[in-house]
Amino acid sequence: MVMFLSLPFLPVNQVQSSFNWPQDDELTSVQAPLISYVPQDVNVTVPIQEVRNLGEGATNVLSTLPPESTEATLRGMFVRSTDDSLDVVVRNVVPLSIDKDALQKLPDDAQLRITSDYESTRAWVPDADKHLDYALDSTIDADVRPALTGIYTDIKNTEKNSNSTIDAGFQAHVTVDSRFTSSPSAIKYLAIFVGIIATAIALFCLYRIDILDKRTTSRRLFHRNWWKPRLLDGVVGFILLAWYFVGANTSDDGYLLTMAEASHESGYMANYYRWFGVPESPFGSPFYDLLALMTQVTSASIWMRLPSLIAGIVTWLVLSREVMPRLGAKINQRQVAHWTMAATFLLFWMTFNNGTRPEPIIAVLSLLAWVSFERAIATHRLLPAAVGTIIATLALGAGPTGLMAVSALLASLGALIRILTRRLPLLGAPKGAPKKTVIAAIMAQIAPFLAAGTAILTAVFADQTLRTVTEAIKLRGEIGPSMQWFEEFRRYEALMEQTVDGSFPRRFTMVMLFFCIGIVVAAMLRNGRITGAAKAPSTRLLLIVLGTLFFMTFTPTKWTHHFGVFAGIGAALTALAAVAASRFALQTRRNQLLFLGSTLMLFAFTLAGPNGWWYLSSYGVPWWDKPVQLSGLTASTMMLAVSVVVLFWGVIVGFLADAKRARATTESEVADLQLAENRKLHQFRGLTAAPIAVLTAFTVVFTLASLTKGMVSQWPAYSVGKGNTMALTGQTCNQAADVLVETNTNESFLEPADGSSLKDSLTSGGGRGFEPNNIPAKIDSKSSGDSQSSVASADQFRNEDSSSGDTSSSSESDDTQAAASQKKTTDETTDKQSNDTGSDASGTTGGLKATKGVNGSYAVLPFGIDTNKVPVVGSFTEGLQTPANTTTSWYSLPEDREGLPLLVFSVAGQVGHFDMDGIFKYGQEIKVQFGKSGGSKKAEDFEVLGEQIPLDPGYAPEWRNLRIPMDEVPEDADSVRIVANDPNLTPTQWIAITPPRVPEMESLNDYVGSEAPTLLDWTIAFQFPCQKPYDHWAGVAEAAEYRISPDHDVRSNHTPVMDYSGGGSYGLVQMTSEAEEVPTYLKDDWQRDWGVLDKLTPFPNANGDKPKPVKLDAETNKRSGLWYNGPMKFSD
Repeated sequence: MVMFLSLPFLPVNQVQSSFNWPQDDELTSVQAPLISYVPQDVNVTVPIQEVRNLGEGATNVLSTLPPESTEATLRGMFVRSTDDSLDVVVRNVVPLSIDKDALQKLPDDAQLRITSDYESTRAWVPDADKHLDYALDSTIDADVRPALTGIYTDIKNTEKNSNSTIDAGFQAHVTVDSRFTSSPSAIKYLAIFVGIIATAIALFCLYRIDILDKRTTSRRLFHRNWWKPRLLDGVVGFILLAWYFVGANTSDDGYLLTMAEASHESGYMANYYRWFGVPESPFGSPFYDLLALMTQVTSASIWMRLPSLIAGIVTWLVLSREVMPRLGAKINQRQVAHWTMAATFLLFWMTFNNGTRPEPIIAVLSLLAWVSFERAIATHRLLPAAVGTIIATLALGAGPTGLMAVSALLASLGALIRILTRRLPLLGAPKGAPKKTVIAAIMAQIAPFLAAGTAILTAVFADQTLRTVTEAIKLRGEIGPSMQWFEEFRRYEALMEQTVDGSFPRRFTMVMLFFCIGIVVAAMLRNGRITGAAKAPSTRLLLIVLGTLFFMTFTPTKWTHHFGVFAGIGAALTALAAVAASRFALQTRRNQLLFLGSTLMLFAFTLAGPNGWWYLSSYGVPWWDKPVQLSGLTASTMMLAVSVVVLFWGVIVGFLADAKRARATTESEVADLQLAENRKLHQFRGLTAAPIAVLTAFTVVFTLASLTKGMVSQWPAYSVGKGNTMALTGQTCNQAADVLVETNTNESFLEPADGSSLKDSLTSGGGRGFEPNNIPAKIDSKSSGDSQSSVASADQFRNEDSSSGDTSSSSESDDTQAAASQKKTTDETTDKQSNDTGSDASGTTGGLKATKGVNGSYAVLPFGIDTNKVPVVGSFTEGLQTPANTTTSWYSLPEDREGLPLLVFSVAGQVGHFDMDGIFKYGQEIKVQFGKSGGSKKAEDFEVLGEQIPLDPGYAPEWRNLRIPMDEVPEDADSVRIVANDPNLTPTQWIAITPPRVPEMESLNDYVGSEAPTLLDWTIAFQFPCQKPYDHWAGVAEAAEYRISPDHDVRSNHTPVMDYSGGGSYGLVQMTSEAEEVPTYLKDDWQRDWGVLDKLTPFPNANGDKPKPVKLDAETNKRSGLWYNGPMKFSD
């Protein structure tokens, strides 16, 4: 124990990283995205005269963030040179500004110095007071260290500039906060080794103490029939295995997979997506380390979820072989108990535990811990209890809900103390012995438990220290989510919501568990025990469940997936409840019907939840977004009606039975009445005596059938079930193989069939109201429309012909100056989309360009569409609203359509379409007409062969790609055109269109590959195991080249988990690169909004140069467990 307790204080080998700039004797900017966001300290020297003359339009002498990144001045540090001054800006504060008069008076070798650490930030010019009447020195006595993703400059990287500025002392030194990159020192390894050996010796000594009483007990670990297969084993095993392939994943599978993969490079188990990359300690070990080890083989879903499957099998075997006999022979003989337990166990496992989260591990470990304690009590041996203590600490190490195992220990503690006390005479401490002797005898038995209970510290503090773990705990608590104990109701509130957290299977599972708790408590209060059950083990089982519910109030988060820990212990309790309920129900017909009606009413309540599953798991599942319905009537309503009828029937039956008994005057009449009552009781005994088992089994079958139906209805399109099935054939890349990416977007636009230019093709067929600049300057889905301004409203368009193609240099200059003044519509005078700090949209919300496109539009187009080649028109106007319509030119379809699955065109605004469920969603009309050309190629010579409403993925009003599968295009059609009509005068009802295209595509797996550093959003990372999450080491991350996200709604809701305020991975992306969405589609499920692929491009400087990766300097230092390099900065 002493060895284990010393681990937090023993030294580790910590890698201290830093870097200097300039690197390689040149002034190229460098990227160094810090996981902690801010450095441990930064020291900058700027030779003032050497950096005054930047290129035209350039102002950035040096900065810690790209100037174009999100909220750059609010987050970073800048040294800016303008015509009037040289300014130092730190987090929107200007601690030092040197005006041009002062700059002229300073000597040629004057230097600006800047230092920043957690105590203060100082900017000064040494000895400035010798040349001026005042000192140039300013200090901020607070932690305002800037966010840093590199060192950036606008100074032109020429050999002359580099030599002169570097020789003048231009430099920056950054010490990275790499406190968590550490490994065990030799002395810590020795302590771990000695502690493990000492614990093994202590356990052997405890075994020797156990056998002092010379009692004969079986040394068999498993009883004789333990491995004998049973019918119920086959049922449970089949459903577990079937669910393993077709079943839904859990919510955090991708989160944990990415953490495990990234730990190889980082050297510790960091929270990858949040909390500035702090370690997960004290929770997660050693289970997360097992996941990390497994990723060395493959990241395929069916491999990574193997621990949960094994845990499920072990849980069932322990329940059926150990728990049921321990609850009593009569309980073990009741089939209703076995079937109820099996159904409850399966439903818990299917609903909560089919993934990589720790709940299934905690469930099996908690069950094993309790069984070990029960074995100790039954055999009067303490060694099983010590082993149970080790198992309990492993459960607690896996996650906070491992407190269930602590509940098992506490519930068993009284019986274990009695065993310890009765053992004292055998250790030379009989009644009346001296205190020292008694204490020594007690400690001889307790010491192995102390060693067993502290052994888990080897996993918690092997590569971390007391200070790093406490700093991580502090940071997580401050940032959150972290809720107080009295907010526990939030967990149960989530169960009642119309979300996946409150889905029908989840709601039913927990409602039935609470129902069973009530039944067991009522039976014990009424009779003192469950009839036929062993009193002490049953009481301890109930105490464990109640204790777990109590301890869960103190967990910092209140997620419903924590309920997965009840899969073992909770299932055992339902077996007791089933026996207690059947005894109550079989007493009278009234009891039978009232109990059945009450159970059906609870079932009706749970049916009000949707049949929803996390993320991709809902593909093809019936009622995934709504309660179960039949012919338009909800199953919940129908079941409620049935339950009311049964309850009413039970009341009537009870009244009639009371009346008959009152009229019976002789013993024979009473006997006849009882005989008739018993006969009726047994008519539907199976259903009415065990409604919990029947309804739970029904829910299990319904759940399995739902996900199976989802896979079958989706096939050959992607589903979780298909991904798992294909993995058996070696195709383990899951959804990445089924997502198709456009590879030639700008080259795939169809040419007008009449030979005219593409520029005017969108309105050449006639119409009115559709103009190049009738598009909102910024597309906001939350806007009423009245607050939006159009592209055409900007000053630079008012005196120009918007249809003109003239883009002379002089007009471009005027346009640029005018655009710069339009702060309401654009923040930068560039051809790039302006940053939207309140959104994670990547080019689909529009924006303004400073120069005209091919048809005179200033609108920014999405998906990398080149506005110099591709026209756009829209119907949005400010002020007076008028109807609009347009018919495009006929466009020639490719003759060879092999390998070209889709006809696509980009639109924005509200478009009328049929959603995935075939329900029409109102919007303005867009139709695609297919034609066959005549001889002259004139519009009137084309024969219309048919028309179709295109498939809309549905995230209006953002830019998106409407599509029509090419196999739905008439075979003899050789041309296509678009007809758009916007008669609605409501400001929010507008549309914008681009010409159609037929792009070539390749799989995302080929497009992104397996080597490009990628930000895989935690919600979908599990479905993209072949893509490489960006790594981080010694506090510095790789710059991601791509981001893969879930569908637009989920992306919008879950991106905040990873944002800047939470110290997340998306915050780093915002501060390093610009995102542009790449057009993608889900193969054979063409309409589905499967998700988003963003291409991430580093921000260039004013000269168009992009930064290069930083070269780190690293050294290894020995740090004690109390070493502290200052607090982490986690707020502005």
